Amino acid sequence: MDKMFEKVLRKRGSRVSTANDWLQIQIGGPDLGKKKKPTNQNRIKSTKYTLITFLPQNLLEQFRRIANFYFLVMTIISLLIDSPVSPMTSLLPLVFVIAVTAAKQGYEDILRFRTDNVVNASPVTIIRDGVEAIIKSQDVAPGDLVVVEKDCDVPCDLVLLRTTDPHGKCFITTANLDGESNLKTLMVPRELPTVDLKDMHKLGMIECETPTTDLYSFNGKIELKGGEGRVLPLSAENVLLRGSRVKNTECVIGCAVYTGMITKLQLNSRLTRNKNSSSETYINRFLIVILVTLIAIVTLLYFLKRYNELFVIPKLTYLGDATDSYSVKQFLQDYLSFLILFNYLIPISLYVTIELQRVIGGFFMEWDTELYENETDQQCVVNTSNLNEELGQINILFSDKTGTLTKNEMNFQQCSIAGRKFHFKKTRLEEEDTHALLDINKFNADQRVFFQALTICHTVQVAAGSLEEADASSTTKKEPPVATGKKSGPPEMYSISDITEESHNSSQQSELNVSHNIENSVSEHPNGVNGGGGGGGGGGGATITSSSDVNPLLVSNDSYSVERRKRPQVVKRSPNFARPANRVHIAPTPGDTQINQTELNGGNSSSPSTNGAGALHSPIHSPHIRPISLQFQRSTSERDLPQFGEAHNSAALGHRRAHSYGAPNAYLSNPMGSSSTPSTSAIFRSPSTHSRESYAAPTFTRQPTILVRAESQRRKNEIRDFIFTLDYQASSPDEKALVEACANLGLVYTGDDDEILSVRIVPPHLDYKRPFTMGKPKEEKFHRLHVLEFTSDRKRMSVIVRDAEGKKWIYTKGAESYVFPLCANSSGHLVTKTDHHISDFARLGLRTLAIARRMIGEEEYRDFLQELAQANSSLENRKQLSEECYAKIESNLDLLGATAVEDALQDDVADTLVSLQAAGIKIWVLTGDKVETALNIALSCGHIPPDAKKYFIIECKNREDMLLHLNALDREIIFGIGQECALLIDGKSLAVALSEVAKEFRDVAVKCTAVLCCRLSPLQKSEVVALIKSSNENYNTASIGDGANDVSMIQEAHVGIGIMGREGRQAARCADFAFAKFCMLKRLLLVHGHYHSVRLSLLVLYFFYKNIVFMGIMFLFQFHTLFSSSSVYDSLFLTLYNVIYTSLPILFIAITEKPYTEEKLMSTPQLYKKNTDNKQLHWPYFLMWVLFAMYHAVIIFYFAFCMFSFNNVILSVGQTAAFSCFGTLLIWGVVIVVNLKLWLESMYLSYWYIFTLVISILGFMVTTVIYNVINLDYDTDIYWAYNNLLASLPVWLWVLLVSVACLVPDFTIRMLQRGLNIKHFSIFPGKQRKLKMREKFESTYL
Repeated sequence: MDKMFEKVLRKRGSRVSTANDWLQIQIGGPDLGKKKKPTNQNRIKSTKYTLITFLPQNLLEQFRRIANFYFLVMTIISLLIDSPVSPMTSLLPLVFVIAVTAAKQGYEDILRFRTDNVVNASPVTIIRDGVEAIIKSQDVAPGDLVVVEKDCDVPCDLVLLRTTDPHGKCFITTANLDGESNLKTLMVPRELPTVDLKDMHKLGMIECETPTTDLYSFNGKIELKGGEGRVLPLSAENVLLRGSRVKNTECVIGCAVYTGMITKLQLNSRLTRNKNSSSETYINRFLIVILVTLIAIVTLLYFLKRYNELFVIPKLTYLGDATDSYSVKQFLQDYLSFLILFNYLIPISLYVTIELQRVIGGFFMEWDTELYENETDQQCVVNTSNLNEELGQINILFSDKTGTLTKNEMNFQQCSIAGRKFHFKKTRLEEEDTHALLDINKFNADQRVFFQALTICHTVQVAAGSLEEADASSTTKKEPPVATGKKSGPPEMYSISDITEESHNSSQQSELNVSHNIENSVSEHPNGVNGGGGGGGGGGGATITSSSDVNPLLVSNDSYSVERRKRPQVVKRSPNFARPANRVHIAPTPGDTQINQTELNGGNSSSPSTNGAGALHSPIHSPHIRPISLQFQRSTSERDLPQFGEAHNSAALGHRRAHSYGAPNAYLSNPMGSSSTPSTSAIFRSPSTHSRESYAAPTFTRQPTILVRAESQRRKNEIRDFIFTLDYQASSPDEKALVEACANLGLVYTGDDDEILSVRIVPPHLDYKRPFTMGKPKEEKFHRLHVLEFTSDRKRMSVIVRDAEGKKWIYTKGAESYVFPLCANSSGHLVTKTDHHISDFARLGLRTLAIARRMIGEEEYRDFLQELAQANSSLENRKQLSEECYAKIESNLDLLGATAVEDALQDDVADTLVSLQAAGIKIWVLTGDKVETALNIALSCGHIPPDAKKYFIIECKNREDMLLHLNALDREIIFGIGQECALLIDGKSLAVALSEVAKEFRDVAVKCTAVLCCRLSPLQKSEVVALIKSSNENYNTASIGDGANDVSMIQEAHVGIGIMGREGRQAARCADFAFAKFCMLKRLLLVHGHYHSVRLSLLVLYFFYKNIVFMGIMFLFQFHTLFSSSSVYDSLFLTLYNVIYTSLPILFIAITEKPYTEEKLMSTPQLYKKNTDNKQLHWPYFLMWVLFAMYHAVIIFYFAFCMFSFNNVILSVGQTAAFSCFGTLLIWGVVIVVNLKLWLESMYLSYWYIFTLVISILGFMVTTVIYNVINLDYDTDIYWAYNNLLASLPVWLWVLLVSVACLVPDFTIRMLQRGLNIKHFSIFPGKQRKLKMREKFESTYL
């Protein structure tokens, strides 16, 4: 491969040199002086043909098909000899088939060419010799400095050299590469010197490996120029791959290394192996049988002809003297004449019709509304239409678990900390033994360290600007627009710093759903600081005051106290749980006369409501409505109760709760601040010294509890909305779930700034009994030194951080089977307890991870840095050396605990799996989860029947143990007659089975009802599929998955099915079929699979049937012509028979046939078994159609022969019929019978289908009428022959009689099968029974 790349690069005039199979690329490109820069080095070509190569290459591809090649040979032969029929009878159908196929493939290639041109001609900004220039994408060459801006695609593979991010980071998405939509972070090479743009081309030389298909690896180095002569290592985190898109970074500059067709994207975009339907095997078998039959017929007729020439013709003196000599030329003439005469036994139009049927059938699947997902606007996608019928032949289904059987929506549920088990309760932990509720204020040291580890041991990114956006809502002044219409998008989110102290104290029952507004009475500030009082009348509206009553607990900005006091604001709304609402409402400027209706409605922009808190368009002063600019104070009153608000204030704006920090007292007064008499419904209280005491005063017994619960709920909602605003971007949903759970508990990860991780401590619950302190929220900082990335081999990830005290720690998170062996001996007792808890979690179907850490000494850290630098500098085995370095420092860890995350099942998974099993499909689940977790999911989703006997093969390490297990399992299956058995095996044991006893494992495993393989790598998944495919039983396999790790399994199976899920679209793009939900698989297989199998079987068998009828008459005719090799049909009939007379009805029924209704197939999965293993293409069905064809040929020929022999005066004019009438009558009968036979075999009769049958028969009649009125002396003379037949009553009676005589047996057999429920029988009795008995009593492996 390396030599190939070198040859390609040299051929293209590349500026890349190769040394020791490594590429050397000058940054900025070499100085070529006045030479013209090379072009087209980054050109993408996905087309198959060019104008010069299209014709020869396309013809070569088409003539590889046996039918096309056969007719080509027959055409050439008919041109070389004295053909009994016109050569056009072979040439015209062949040209038609070749032309249609060539036009289709040529059009598809033109579309690819146009798409390529759009990409190749797109503008790209580069820097050459320090000057920016815009060129076409196809002209980018290795070494060019390419500028890529935000939201733009990367034009080729680049080494990142400069970014506008101050910390040298670049954020990208790789949905076009691996299907993952989350943000990924790339870095400028560490210690790369910063130079001016005009000097970047003088940086040095890049040396890297030749391109490979691995998207996640890159080995290279930069040799810097100048006196330093330093060498900087390059890895995958320094490379932007073609197909990725820059996000959240304004601009980046990179050096092109791989361009054009050798980029990693293009190397991965190469076509995979072609998948062929299993039905093609049967079609090829039938073709071989027909071809052998053809040779036998031709040979038989030739010898009969020679016999007649030698012994019969000499006795017929009126034929003249027989020839004395017989040459080789005469032999070829005779033999090949018969071959030309019967070449229509091979149906040339079969392949074209099958192709059309598959393409149209693929459209039907894509148009199926039951396979359309409305929420994501995703329809079914058919990438490989030639596998449509294979959907009805599946024996074994391989399925991923996460994201396929489950939704891949993770929710943190439980955890084990220091040997104690806890349940997650939104903002608290509940200990399992004592049921005590703990919030972050009550955490002990172990619990704090555990969640601290979860908060920093990850690679989660906070989307750029999200934190600033969240904080901006509390620190900047906003001017709400006039409400002019509906506001789109989600409600505005606010910073944690906007969350007030009022909700700090909540009850244990924080989940209480309060369905009504709890409104607080309002009061004017006692000192009248509202500046303008309540509502002056002039057009200026209410005067705005500056609020200083803000909770600064959650604000980390030191300038907050100054800026916040200058912020005009409307205080918070009352908690309203009936609809989403904004958290803070910013007051309008003094000139504003209208209030944003959307904000007053809490994000709901519908028409003004007449309910409790109606929407207002302007601050119209009313004795019951207080101006929003006034300072509100907290109070406790009967007015706050929901019942009171509904009864007395149904049309008023809901009262808004005020901040009470520093308020000297709290009381009620006239809502408008005027001297008018206050409302009688108001209840006055004397001022209190502290508003906190008045808030808790038990004036009414119900009200404080309701308020506390409502405040708690509001508090949690605001934290949840803030987390949503942060927009965590994680490489896996597990990581995101863990970080969000920590945030709900009060440890909010707010992002990293130049590898400085920030964790804000935000207690969701505060005790009102304790005094409130006016300090800034606590924020912890950690300097992230290294990230030891997760890989499928390591099954863990680690981070090395330095805390505020300067201590260095390594935190490790991963699968317990890989983390426990790394723990120190001192953690042995804790490992046992935690392992027991993990088993409990797994039995509940939860996904588990173990968490550990330890402190790193300075000397150990220096050694680690030195070893890691050496590993990164190595160009050989860099990955292996790095992992050895990682493993050395990931040792002697102190176990902290374990996490348990729930992944909910997909909709209707259980019904789908149970139905597929009832349809005879064995299901293998291949997952990376541990055995206990996968087993629980398998039981809950119906994969493993509840009463099935479960056999475990765990931790098997050698061949002997594996054979013992397989022997025991085989005996369980053999002697447990009727007992369902499920096999569960882990990855380590499976590795032994695949390498040591693959055949034995396969033969035993396929006997199980269900198989569950756990802890598998993506490679092992594909190896399992390949193993089953190698069986002599010829199992038809299907694989279904949703992630990039399932691609190898999907491509290996006979049918690959992708789920367009949360893990991206890589699996869907590589699959043959793709849809949005797993439950759609049931309809895809049971309905579409069944239909397509039946349709293709009918199509194939009918094509052979109608050609055997057609040629059978020709065969019988030879016996009455002394085997003269003359044709009974005119050349027009030979040409149009497969093109017009019989093509349309079979194509129509092949795309619409429905032997059962869709509802019947969905409710009765057992019907799926009727078509598996291509039962309807087995020899009994084929021979039955052949027998009917032979019978119909005999009836048609001899009925016509008898009529012409006994009395051929059948014409209306009283004349004898000519020979041309005989051939025309035969083809007329053939066209009618074969079309009516198709009608009889069809189950789904529609008006359009009947119309195609009628139009085909009429098409024959019209074309024959037109042809027979033209006097052409080209082939046979049928001038006016068909018109004479149409005018003859005996001919019409003959047509009716022949049709009935031919189809009565067909109809009788069909009615007997339906009426008496007679099944099709096998013409090989006992074969299947003997095979099953042999398998059952087969000796075991020991």
